[in-house]
Amino acid sequence: MLALLAGWPAAAQELAAAEALFNTGVTDLEAGKYDTACPALAESQRLDPRPGTLFALADCQDRTGKIASAATLYDDYLLATDQLKPMQRLRHDKRISVAKARRAELASQIPELTLVSPPSVPAGVRITRDGADVSPAELGVALPLDPGEHVITFRLDDGPVVEERISLAAGEKTTLAIDLRRAEKKPERPAVASAPRGGFARAPQGEEKLSGRRVGALVAGSVGVAGLALGGVTGLMTLAKKPIIEEHCRGKICDTKGKAAADATRLPGLLSSIGFGIGVAGAVAGLVLWSTEPSGPTGTGRVGRRVQATVDAGPEGAALGLKGVW
Repeated sequence: MLALLAGWPAAAQELAAAEALFNTGVTDLEAGKYDTACPALAESQRLDPRPGTLFALADCQDRTGKIASAATLYDDYLLATDQLKPMQRLRHDKRISVAKARRAELASQIPELTLVSPPSVPAGVRITRDGADVSPAELGVALPLDPGEHVITFRLDDGPVVEERISLAAGEKTTLAIDLRRAEKKPERPAVASAPRGGFARAPQGEEKLSGRRVGALVAGSVGVAGLALGGVTGLMTLAKKPIIEEHCRGKICDTKGKAAADATRLPGLLSSIGFGIGVAGAVAGLVLWSTEPSGPTGTGRVGRRVQATVDAGPEGAALGLKGVW
């Protein structure tokens, strides 16, 4: 008895809260504020289950388009009123008629979704629909859902979570096949084998990279080739004017044609000298950088290459030579 008396204040508070939530829910429902009306009515029904609250909640879900939820609530309401005494049931006659009529109208409008999986489902598979677990008994069964978007997820053991989104229209009946192969854990890429103790690891074929010295050698060589090309072209332009200058000039004294030819060789001659200078310097730098790249291991140390570059340049051209030990 003392335990019952101790629990009475808490129960009374829950009943009072349920009554307040019901009144708020009905007021918001009549005002069209369904986003607050439905939660208030649902909480009132949880605290103090009553047939009248069930009908109001079913009506609220119906108005928001959640017709599958509304149909279930109408069924619960009709079942609850069937268990009332005759005099109590008389108070619900009008609402009972509305619930039956609306339940019949919704029957053909409720969407259905059937989830199918492979015949043999391995252990460790978890399937959810809108966050709720789907039991094996529900697979292959057409289940009523509210119209709108639904999220289906499935996962196999510790593999990735696969998500499917499906949108259902009123009256639509859809089947979704669950491809468990997409939920299988992807094999990890094998780690690169470590180098043997005291030695050097071999780089996988096709993955060898150029060192900074080799890259510098290629850049310098490219500049050298471009410089030699410029020097060669402009040098040919200068040589083409040489016969005219020799024919129309005596020393530094030239006629009009000779002077024009001499003037025409000044810029190409300058560019030729600059081009050959840059070309020779780039070529030398590129060859030295490439040739002095340290070789692979021999024994316990690394063997380098000793190279000496020689350049001979003069008015008639330039000569490049290399000598050393590899």
